[in-house]
Amino acid sequence: MQPGPADRPARRPRRPRLDLLVLVIAVLSLVPAIGSSSPIAFGVAGPSDSTTSDGSSDQVAAETASPEDSATTSPIESPTTTVPGGPDTVTVSSIPALLATLKDNAVDEIVVADGTYHVSPSNAVRSDSLWIGSEYAARTRPVTVRAQTIGGVTFDGGGGTDYGGLSFEDGVHDQVWDGFVFANMAAQESGIVEVGGYVPRRTPHHITLRHITIQRTCTGSATSETAPTVDHAFYISDAAGVGPHDLLFEDITVDGRGGLASAFHFFHGDSANPNATRVTIRRLQVIGTQQAIILWADKLRNIRIDTVTISDVLRYAVRFESVGSTGILLTNITSTGSGSQGFFSTQGDHPPGLTLRNDSLN
Repeated sequence: MQPGPADRPARRPRRPRLDLLVLVIAVLSLVPAIGSSSPIAFGVAGPSDSTTSDGSSDQVAAETASPEDSATTSPIESPTTTVPGGPDTVTVSSIPALLATLKDNAVDEIVVADGTYHVSPSNAVRSDSLWIGSEYAARTRPVTVRAQTIGGVTFDGGGGTDYGGLSFEDGVHDQVWDGFVFANMAAQESGIVEVGGYVPRRTPHHITLRHITIQRTCTGSATSETAPTVDHAFYISDAAGVGPHDLLFEDITVDGRGGLASAFHFFHGDSANPNATRVTIRRLQVIGTQQAIILWADKLRNIRIDTVTISDVLRYAVRFESVGSTGILLTNITSTGSGSQGFFSTQGDHPPGLTLRNDSLN
């Protein structure tokens, strides 16, 4: 089936969302160390400051670039300075407590006690909404948010609609989220997990999501091969300036049999508000989405998708419609039971900027 105008993925104009709290950036002074003539320096680089990347971000960038795209990319936003000291771990047992602790720059790790937690749509910005935006962008310490045990924490929408369940927006950076399950929520022209998008805001960057499960009860409208392609598991969109970058997704499971259009969808972006750069997706399992992986945004750079198992999608396992992209590598991807075909692009079997390696797309 050749795509027509209605086949192009769309996203409804999003209503603006008001931040509930005003972000106050504290200026930390140099405090003389006891018994030392040298001051203790506290780095407070803001989310728009440009510094050199740390080792971990360099590793992700190196894994993302394909051999055909080995040229050095231009410098973009990098992680901010780590402040020494502070508690290693804080355990929480509610969404408001998680959010409050996440604002504490002294905390390195947040452990969410095993259990099921109701979450409101992220764009509602309620006390139990996982809208991770400007209130957290002033952090200068990397932070890990993890389930007590992998898969032991479920974020539950209670059957509600118009989800985002978890959104990273407006300059948030240097966060790892590990071990969570999403259930009982309906995406509506959005993603269960979102990075960027809505109205252009500051760039989210250096975000890692691992051991994340999207259950079948996360639903959408893509219940047939020809249904609109608008409701997704992971939605990667645009941001002001350089676009989202240095993103790592690993050990992800998506059950899309409830009508999700894709597991990963890259869409929206222009020269002022680009889509993503330096993204790695690895060890992904997908079943029953309409399509599994959709790359539609133009001028994507350095995207590596590696070790993926796809089964029983309604239409295409991989859809590539990006124009002007470079360094896109899809490797070790196996799909079976695709309703139409394993790979499709209106640009042909070998679109410019895309490398397919060791794939079996059926």
